[in-house]
Amino acid sequence: MTRAKQLSLLKDPRRNTKLWWIQKQHAYGGALDYRKVARPFDSKKVTHAVLKARLGASLRFTRSQSSIRKVINVVAAKYSVKIRDLAINHDHIHLLFSARTREDQRSFLRLLAAELGRKYKGLLSKFGIRRNGSMWVHRPFTRLVAWGKRSLQNVTRYLEKNRNEACGFVEYEPRKHRLTEFLSAWASSLAGNST
Repeated sequence: MTRAKQLSLLKDPRRNTKLWWIQKQHAYGGALDYRKVARPFDSKKVTHAVLKARLGASLRFTRSQSSIRKVINVVAAKYSVKIRDLAINHDHIHLLFSARTREDQRSFLRLLAAELGRKYKGLLSKFGIRRNGSMWVHRPFTRLVAWGKRSLQNVTRYLEKNRNEACGFVEYEPRKHRLTEFLSAWASSLAGNST
């Protein structure tokens, strides 16, 4: 006779909700905009982070790549974060990094966003441009990437493609992310429920 499995006190999240996507894909932030759970972290995995800014047409990250790299390296050294790969695009930055603890990851992302925000606020004020609110469109998006050869190759290829698009070697190609498809289906299901 087999023994019945003990029921958990915590229910699994309902399918096709933001919480379900976060737990299934180990992703957090960005357009997901969900604050009720902790950002996924695993010291044995690499983290892919994206910081998307609201800069305007004339100001671009690609024009000050060396100073951005310097800021990233200083902040990473402060929290013992290892930068594995980096791609700086016109209005967003891709990072592939590993941190020892959850606190190091959180502090690194917070200080990096703050330092880049200060840098660009000062730059905008030199041109007489005053902007209220945050420079960032969303909170930093992160997702865990397994150390498997295929997973890392996919991410490094994606970062290389971003670098080539930023330099103008390759024409920009709109992405068909599973997350974008999920969010549009989720929004339409909410609109269908409200009517």
